[in-house]
Amino acid sequence: MVDLAITAMGLSPKVEVLPVEIRRAGNSYTIDTVTELKKIYPDANFTLVLGSDAANNFDKWHRSDELLKQVAVLVVSRPGSRATDYDEINIKALNISSTAVRESISKRESVSNLLPPKVVTFIREFGLYGSR
Repeated sequence: MVDLAITAMGLSPKVEVLPVEIRRAGNSYTIDTVTELKKIYPDANFTLVLGSDAANNFDKWHRSDELLKQVAVLVVSRPGSRATDYDEINIKALNISSTAVRESISKRESVSNLLPPKVVTFIREFGLYGSR
């Protein structure tokens, strides 16, 4: 779905989508993904980009203290959200969370104004998030 979205937004020349989390068996934690990416790109500095809601719960993430030693955190502020302890940016972002999108899909509500058409089709074809 990420690859479909990146392509739909015309970002393919600038963004690389890697399947490292899909290939991993069991739970997939961000710390594990970062560790794997550091092996692939040993000289890179990584920035974890989060929405305000995720950033405000970051201390509950698996091995969050260790993760903070490996990445910088940049928060995309959502209108009406409380400030975080991390660097924040404001962009023209929709005021909606991925949780709300998944809930809308499960209720069979339209999300065509929130996601690229090919992503919506993929979700419906594979019955993701209770879309069937």
